[in-house]
Amino acid sequence: MNLKQKNTLLPFIIMLVMFSLGCLVTVNQLNKLKTEMISKPMENSMAVLLKSVEFTAQQVLEKSSLFSRLPQVIEAFELAHSGDIDDPLSPQSQQARQMLRRDLKEALDGYETLTGSGKMKLHFHLPNGRSLVRMWRKQQIKLNGKWEDRSDDISDFRQTVLDVNATGKPVKGIELGRGGFVIRGLSPVVNTNGKPLGSVEVLFDFAPLVKTLFAHDHYLVRLYMNKSFLSITHRLQDNEKYPLVDDRYVQVMGNQNQISSKGTFLSLLDQGQNGFIARLDGKKAMAAFPIKDYKSKQVGVMTLETDTSYESALIRNIIVFQVVMLFVILFVMGGVCSLFLSRTVLQPVAGIMRVSKKLSHGDLRDEIGVVSTDEMGHLSKTMNFMIQAVREMVGKIIEVVTRLTANSQEINTALQNQVASASEQSASVTEITSTMAEFSASSQQIAEHANRVLTIAEEALAHANEGERSVSLVGDKMEEIYTDNTQTVKGVHELGNKTREISKIMGIINNIADQTKLIAFNAALEASSAGEAGKRFGVVAVEIRRLAENVEASTRETEKRITEIQDAVDHMMLASEKNTGCINEGLSFTSHTRDTLVNIVEKSQDTRDAAQQITLSTQQQKTASEQVVQALKEIDDSGRQTTRAITQIGENGEVLNQLASQLQVLVKDFKL
Repeated sequence: MNLKQKNTLLPFIIMLVMFSLGCLVTVNQLNKLKTEMISKPMENSMAVLLKSVEFTAQQVLEKSSLFSRLPQVIEAFELAHSGDIDDPLSPQSQQARQMLRRDLKEALDGYETLTGSGKMKLHFHLPNGRSLVRMWRKQQIKLNGKWEDRSDDISDFRQTVLDVNATGKPVKGIELGRGGFVIRGLSPVVNTNGKPLGSVEVLFDFAPLVKTLFAHDHYLVRLYMNKSFLSITHRLQDNEKYPLVDDRYVQVMGNQNQISSKGTFLSLLDQGQNGFIARLDGKKAMAAFPIKDYKSKQVGVMTLETDTSYESALIRNIIVFQVVMLFVILFVMGGVCSLFLSRTVLQPVAGIMRVSKKLSHGDLRDEIGVVSTDEMGHLSKTMNFMIQAVREMVGKIIEVVTRLTANSQEINTALQNQVASASEQSASVTEITSTMAEFSASSQQIAEHANRVLTIAEEALAHANEGERSVSLVGDKMEEIYTDNTQTVKGVHELGNKTREISKIMGIINNIADQTKLIAFNAALEASSAGEAGKRFGVVAVEIRRLAENVEASTRETEKRITEIQDAVDHMMLASEKNTGCINEGLSFTSHTRDTLVNIVEKSQDTRDAAQQITLSTQQQKTASEQVVQALKEIDDSGRQTTRAITQIGENGEVLNQLASQLQVLVKDFKL
């Protein structure tokens, strides 16, 4: 597909897309307009109905208020209160009913005659939720087919009556009664003292109001009540007259047979409970909205239905007209755009294609003619600048290719020389690596021997230290023995001194014993000379002499033992002095041995330190040798890689020479 075809197709596609979007937007907006045009009148009708209900409720409230303060009404209520108001057949209540019918008859007849709207539905209630009188009836209620006049109880379904009498305030609005929807207005009845007596109510049926409002409209109106209120609305319990809808709603007004789709209609009723809802169903439009009682509680739903054939036809004609006009406008715009693009784009593009075809064959001598100042003109100028730049670039390329060819040949020669040098260097590095590997192995053996020497030196040092500690311990023990021996010698000397002192004392004791014997002998002489009187004294003297002799004998024995002890002490002193000499000699030998061992320990430490230094040096030498070997291997690898790289560069140089030759051939095709 060429550019001309694309130029025709693109506006057509754009026109088609715009036409489709325009149709969609037009149809959507017109449908919205149709919905708004149909639903707005229905919504207005709903508002009118609600306003009418509110207005009618206000009117009936005003009417009821007219009767709430009438003297006749107050008198009748007070009469009823004079009896039992909880009694449905109370005579006082019956009299009050008769009084109200009599006193208000003329006013109610006048209302009926003048308005022509029938009897006013005026209803009076007692405060306990009982009906006092319904003024539009001759009698109150019908029981068992017979009318009776009694105060019937309405409190079970008439909440408005209870509210008015409980609060004393008027009430107005819709409330469900026995007959269905009713608009009510209730006013409290009080006497002049303000005492609550009951309430008065004016009723207006909801159905006539609806029929009156929609009498001249084209709407089909239906009114539905929630089934839950069917227990209140007794008159709506006839299913034939007031049919049930899905067992949820009771149709109060309208024709059930005219409903086309019950499912759609039920959905509309359900949504209408919450607020206004409008819906289009083919050629019909339906709307629903809630009906609320006086407390704004939803009690029913009203629907409006109308035929939309006219509106649908009108909208359809408008859609057709706008679609046709849109198509014509877009078709004309597409043709104008296509023609404009042909003149402003296709012709300059043809010139560019002509020059580009020459460029593809290497002809750089032609340029594009510039005929406009728009984007195509700028494109033509840019193409001319590009041609000039390519022309200059090709000229420089030719010059560079010539220089590149010469330089690549020189590089190739230099690379061949480097390959030879790298090969020789690699061989030398390999030989050095082998030598260093042998040197590293020798360093390994030296390191192992040095480690063994270090181990032996450390063991010798450990044994020397152990011997030094043992000799030091022996020396300490010898010194303790020397000290103990010295103490023993001192003790022996002291023992000798003590024995000599004892010998002196024993000599003194012997002298005392000799003197005692002499004294005892003299005493015996004196006792014998005294005769009988000195006999006892002579016995004492004998005993004293015997004691002195015993003491002398004991002293001699003691001296003998002391002599033996002194001999033993002397022997011990000689032995102690000899032991002291031996101990001194042992201390001297121990001190000399300890000094020798200390010297051995110091030498062993020096030996160990030297062995450690040798081991460290050999380890460093081994490590250095390994590093040198590793470095040489890396140098060898680098040399091999360099050789391979240079070889690769040489091969690339050959390729570069070939490419340069090919480039020379290519640039020859350009025409500058």
